[in-house]
Amino acid sequence: MKSKIYKIITVALFAAVLVILPVMTFVTLPSEPAPFSENENRTLAVFPEVSFKTFRSEKLMTGIEDWFSDRFFGREQWIKVRNGTERLIGKVDINGVYTADDRMMQIWKGFDPEFISKNLRAVNNFSAKYPDKQMYFLLAPTSQEVYSDLFPESAPIGSQSEMLEFCRENLDTVQMINVIPTMKLHADDYICYRTDHHWTTFGAYLAYYDAAKAMGFKPSELNDFNIEHASNSFRGTLYSKTLDDSVTPDIMDYYHFKTDRDIKLTVNNGKELKTYDSLYFREYLDVKDKYSSFTGPNVPYLSIETGSDGPALLMFKDSYAHCFIPFLTAHFSRIDVLDMRQINDGYTNYVNVKDYDTVLFLYNAITFSEGTEIRKLNMG
Repeated sequence: MKSKIYKIITVALFAAVLVILPVMTFVTLPSEPAPFSENENRTLAVFPEVSFKTFRSEKLMTGIEDWFSDRFFGREQWIKVRNGTERLIGKVDINGVYTADDRMMQIWKGFDPEFISKNLRAVNNFSAKYPDKQMYFLLAPTSQEVYSDLFPESAPIGSQSEMLEFCRENLDTVQMINVIPTMKLHADDYICYRTDHHWTTFGAYLAYYDAAKAMGFKPSELNDFNIEHASNSFRGTLYSKTLDDSVTPDIMDYYHFKTDRDIKLTVNNGKELKTYDSLYFREYLDVKDKYSSFTGPNVPYLSIETGSDGPALLMFKDSYAHCFIPFLTAHFSRIDVLDMRQINDGYTNYVNVKDYDTVLFLYNAITFSEGTEIRKLNMG
């Protein structure tokens, strides 16, 4: 009798879930057609176009499934439960993120030499066009490289040091700046975020220190800065992949030169130009994407007038450069920054390379090993 009652209760609960969850999903639908999920750091799927063509190609049903999945009631809580269950049963890779010792790390399994060679060829072709320019290449390691000892010995992870050496051997006249030994030497310091794929501002400072020496400048010392703790609640891109609340949120620091600088930042977002008197966009401290408080979100082109004496720098970069750039303002009178991920019409529509003394390529190892955007240099 009891077993029969239990079965009835179980069936009733299951039926209730099947009815209640879809109802609650539609009751709580966001008003905007493509809302942005701050925790997942992405725009949710839009409702698909309804037509005979989409129906025949099954795009309609697939689109509806994606749309409904992105809006399912309590979706983030369900994701947290699912990921937590997977961790309990011993799964170590959650959406490409490995967590150990209160630290999330993006898993990178290695590089394809043929693929990387095409990227390096674009850099070499660019440098050959401008032989009178001093050119440098900085390949930033990710936390996986710095904390590789946290991975199991059998883990199929790649060596970013080997990739850097491959790049060095295949660059013609561009000088490689190797910051990996310095980063590993300071592994016990707070140089990589726990919940984000970027280096911290101190990690960027250590890389800057090596880069300044390589480029012939005397680096600024730590006592040249006032350090501001801008936030202690940063949860970044790796958290967005796991929604794992067990890892300690990150601290975000701004390094301000003690001597006043007359900074002028001009931003070209592809639609309009705007000018600011600071490199920091503090409004982003109030949202999840706090890292965008460093020079703002990714845009095609930035131009910085520093108020300092010195040569002009052209930088090709990914987002690792954002908290790195402020340190360079002590050495260059002008810093122009191009993000080839945001440019589809050639770099010459934004800059004339002849106007610069120095060119710096700054990419993290994963971005450079997996992206093709740098090949747009061939469009110049």
